[in-house]
Amino acid sequence: MKDARSLEGAVRGEARLTWYTFNCALFAAVGSLLYGIDSGIISTTISHESFKEYFAPYTDDISGAVVSTFGGGSFFGVVLSGYLADKWGRKRTIQLAALIALIAGVIQAASVHVGMLIAGRIIGGFAVGMMNMTIPIYNSEIAPPRWRGLVSGLHAQFVGFGFAAANWIGYGCSFASGQFQWRFPLAIQCLPALIVLVGIQFLPFSPRWLLEKGREEEALVVYKKLNAADGTHAEADQVANFNEMKHQMEDYNKTMVSSYGTLFSTPSYRKRILLAVLVQVFTQLSGINVINYQTTLYEGVGITGHNVTLLAGIYGLVGPIANIVCLAYVDKWGRKPTMWITGIVMGCDMAILMALTSQYASGTNKTGQGATIAFIFLFSIIYSLGYNSIHYIYVPEILSQPIRSRGSAVAVCCNILVNIVFNQISPRAFASIGYKYYAVFLSTNIVGAICVYFLFVETKGKTLEEIGELFGETPRTVHPGRKADDESVHEHHEETVK
Repeated sequence: MKDARSLEGAVRGEARLTWYTFNCALFAAVGSLLYGIDSGIISTTISHESFKEYFAPYTDDISGAVVSTFGGGSFFGVVLSGYLADKWGRKRTIQLAALIALIAGVIQAASVHVGMLIAGRIIGGFAVGMMNMTIPIYNSEIAPPRWRGLVSGLHAQFVGFGFAAANWIGYGCSFASGQFQWRFPLAIQCLPALIVLVGIQFLPFSPRWLLEKGREEEALVVYKKLNAADGTHAEADQVANFNEMKHQMEDYNKTMVSSYGTLFSTPSYRKRILLAVLVQVFTQLSGINVINYQTTLYEGVGITGHNVTLLAGIYGLVGPIANIVCLAYVDKWGRKPTMWITGIVMGCDMAILMALTSQYASGTNKTGQGATIAFIFLFSIIYSLGYNSIHYIYVPEILSQPIRSRGSAVAVCCNILVNIVFNQISPRAFASIGYKYYAVFLSTNIVGAICVYFLFVETKGKTLEEIGELFGETPRTVHPGRKADDESVHEHHEETVK
């Protein structure tokens, strides 16, 4: 027979997701939409002839600077948000990022020379770096355990929607002329920034952050509202759950991390950081951001002009659609099996893609070239069924309250650095060894799947505090006020057995 503690966890796992909690997470994800738009809009914008003529001479080096400086700004935004999310809170950090993003959008849209444009890109990257790190933490901390995968995964979903929207905005503006063709896409990012800047004022602070700051009464009000517990039969249970979380937070407050160096001071912290870094690095090592370099295949099957942009727009939609399936089932599948199975399937897809590319990329067999493009699309679908949301869900889950912000910053920075490295070497690698470059990602996907299977822990359905037990933390002894609740849970189980 299960003990009272595990039975209580089972009952708590049945907590429903309230519309208030879902809407809070959904609104925060508007910032994720901004991240997707801001990241994706530049690829179509810099391809417009009116853009190149305005900033002439627009060399390859300048183009590289316009694109890559965004990643540099994002890196430093992540680093700063690791500090601000603890000091000011998740809510205020997102709000500050929205303000910075609004300023960046104005600078980019109003650019009169390339230096001004690059400055706007750096500032914009800084802002979305802050959002990319903080929004998954906020959503993870307000979500009920049973639905945390869905709620936290909204970030990846809206990033995908943002990328898709950027592609379609670029496609639509390709039919325009003059400066509107590139100024409008750059200005459109101001809209979600303004919405988040104003609207997030009405969202609650994270109850765990409030407890961390000693604001217990406010935290209880927020917790009960998120769980729709006021005046219901579940109120007593929710207050008891809150008290358990509060006592755990009191223990955490005794070991609060004051610097990034402290993250590596204890074995349980080091293991958490290792897994957080690995899941972020494996995301990049999947090859998702490299596979898109083979867009020259579109021309090989007779697709030219506006149709190339149209196909890019369709490609941008398949990922978000597949990601919806992931969000619907990730809290049933679990994180660990989703990641290692996805890794194996992506490796298989990469092997087939490598074989097809070797045979048809430079030939005249349009059927073979079409099949190659189909497997590029399929890779995006497979990735979105697994890693796309999981790496945003898993990292905040496995990092305990004292290290959640700074630990997330370290992991996301590793993701950015690996992405920058591949952005630099991939064009040269494809030019030098062609399809053989895919073998790198075939190998890394399989290695990643093996590491996940043997090293990672399953977090599905557990509270953020209970996950600490998976890393050797001693659970807080249930306080006397919970005894009656434990007994009622035990009695409920006995009746169910009878």
